[in-house]
Amino acid sequence: MAEVPDRPEPEDRQFVVALARGLEILRCFDAEHRLLGTTEIAARTGLPQPTVWRLSHTLQKLGYLVMVPGAEKLRLGPAAVALGGAALAGQESLDLVRPRMQELADRYHSAVALGRRDGDSIVYLLRCQGDSPLLMNLRVGSRIPLYRSAIGWAYLASAAAGDRDQAQQEAGAPGPEALQAFRDAMELYDERGFVIHCRPQHHVNTVATAIVVQGNDRYVISCGGPASALPVEFILDEVGPELVKLAAELQPIFLLGRRYA
Repeated sequence: MAEVPDRPEPEDRQFVVALARGLEILRCFDAEHRLLGTTEIAARTGLPQPTVWRLSHTLQKLGYLVMVPGAEKLRLGPAAVALGGAALAGQESLDLVRPRMQELADRYHSAVALGRRDGDSIVYLLRCQGDSPLLMNLRVGSRIPLYRSAIGWAYLASAAAGDRDQAQQEAGAPGPEALQAFRDAMELYDERGFVIHCRPQHHVNTVATAIVVQGNDRYVISCGGPASALPVEFILDEVGPELVKLAAELQPIFLLGRRYA
């Protein structure tokens, strides 16, 4: 399913349902789902197939979706690409933080990513790749599961207690081991200011922390790579503290950008 925010209450007369549904369709497309058929879109959004057909037709007419010849699938069109480019162009803060993220990626031969929450995912806004034998197939626009990733855990760890409690229930859905791993990550964040997520089946370790800008407005930043280059002990002793230090350096940049946005 596509990750979409809660819809407003029915009595909100200013809310345009048709527009919201059209935007839900556009949100189905990301770096991992570039081509989608209308049946797939209906499944991801929960919208009726006839509704998807009509909205997709309208979005094609406006240039936000394009039919891929011979594939019977849709992809984002030039209007959507231009809209996304305009959004990124307005985030001058990303240009300022990129060199500092790249320096960390180069130092630890890893990938350093910056993201923000969108529904049940963290969406990458910026990603810097160091010299590493492991090149993960992730890029700007990739969606990372909120409850099953270091960068998602860091976002949840920086949340209020009530939000954490709800997150524990969601994180434990796959089983008790997942829940315990989530709880351990929350405890580590409270103690050290970062979380660690290990994927032994892929030989990958990742550390992440949050950049709290103001109130509930926050970014998350992660540093991940081969477990051989980023063993847990090394993360605890050096990489984690350095990532927290970087987050503290970046926080004023985002705060200044928020004030003048």
